[in-house]
Amino acid sequence: MKRKILFFVLSAIFPLTGLWAQQDTLVFRYRRMALEYQQKIKMAESRLSGAESMLDAAKSDRLPKFDFSGNYKYYGVPLQLAPPADAPPGTPGKELHNRYSLNVNLTQPIITGGYLKNTKLAAMSQVEVMKNYLSLNRQEVMLNADVYYWNLVSSKEIRDLMITYRDDIGKFLQVIEDRVKEEIASKSELYQARVRYNDAQYGVIKAEKQLKASMMEMNRLLGVPVDTVMPAADSLVAIQWVPTTEDLTAKALSQRPEMNILKNQVKMNEYKEKITSSRYNPYLGVGVGGLWGSPSPGLQIEPKFNYNVMATLSIPIFYWGKKKEEVAAMRQETEVSRLEMDHTKEMITLEVQRSYMELQRSQEQLDFAYGALSNASSNVSLMIDRYDEGLASVLEVLDAQLYWEKSYFNFIQAKYQLNLAWSNYQRALGDLAVK
Repeated sequence: MKRKILFFVLSAIFPLTGLWAQQDTLVFRYRRMALEYQQKIKMAESRLSGAESMLDAAKSDRLPKFDFSGNYKYYGVPLQLAPPADAPPGTPGKELHNRYSLNVNLTQPIITGGYLKNTKLAAMSQVEVMKNYLSLNRQEVMLNADVYYWNLVSSKEIRDLMITYRDDIGKFLQVIEDRVKEEIASKSELYQARVRYNDAQYGVIKAEKQLKASMMEMNRLLGVPVDTVMPAADSLVAIQWVPTTEDLTAKALSQRPEMNILKNQVKMNEYKEKITSSRYNPYLGVGVGGLWGSPSPGLQIEPKFNYNVMATLSIPIFYWGKKKEEVAAMRQETEVSRLEMDHTKEMITLEVQRSYMELQRSQEQLDFAYGALSNASSNVSLMIDRYDEGLASVLEVLDAQLYWEKSYFNFIQAKYQLNLAWSNYQRALGDLAVK
């Protein structure tokens, strides 16, 4: 009898080996796949590309501008040109029906009141905003990949647990059936075992359903067909981590993309204040140009070439306080960005502290679940020995199995919570990466 039901002890103890190990490397693979597929990342990359193009455009404003233009007009009633200076008195001037020209101009701004400089600096800040926005989206996508993968592995481990639990009860059910045939056990004991077996079978069906749903959810995140069977570990391993005395808040504030986004947003708004002010500052530009067309110099019909050198000076004088109000409005936008940065700093501080506390509590929860499972395994072994000696009932053995199954389920959930807490902790610090 003892040999027939020894499987209870083995199935309860064997899975505990290899509990603590290195992090599951498949999670890095799925982080990478999610980053390659997710539309959020592609949109952020497009925004970054657009910001870099705007920076290049701002730089080009400092360079000379070359323009080519042309025009043509036909006059139904011709223009009467003045006669040549050496023409006899009373000589009529030529009639001009066609007026046309080809123009080439080269212009260079000299003084813009800080407009070009601050436009370039604002564009540089916008590029930094978009880079950190991309980093922020990458962190979120990697965290989602972790959550879906941990959920998949835990669902797989729970499915395997339910199958083991059902099969163990099935084997014990066979033992009871043999004892009933030998008239050693009663049919009530047989029915008790069958009820537990049916309940365990129902648990297997539920676990299979949950595993399928978990696989489909992860496949959707990765952009693969939902019915694809992706590789996954058979069981969760507990993350190995060491408590730290490092200033985690300072580390997070220096690394989190949200802070860098808002810092550059403040800078960008400060530059926009200066850009707004520069529109009311003196402007000086110079240029050269050439023109070929008719009428030509001397008001002749024959087309000829002419050139020009130009300088443009603009000095705004009085706009009824418009400059002051527009700059004040932009200054308020800058103040809003500063206040938002202060608020975000407080939220990041809270998130870091909470994630570290959750990591500690999850470790304590796992340690307790491990001890509880060990006790449940010992209880199964004891009940089997007592049943073999006729000192325990079938119901006591079945209850011992049930408590073991519940303890193992709690153990899986504790591992899941620890892995999830670790991913959230890394996300709070801005440390999530693809190795």
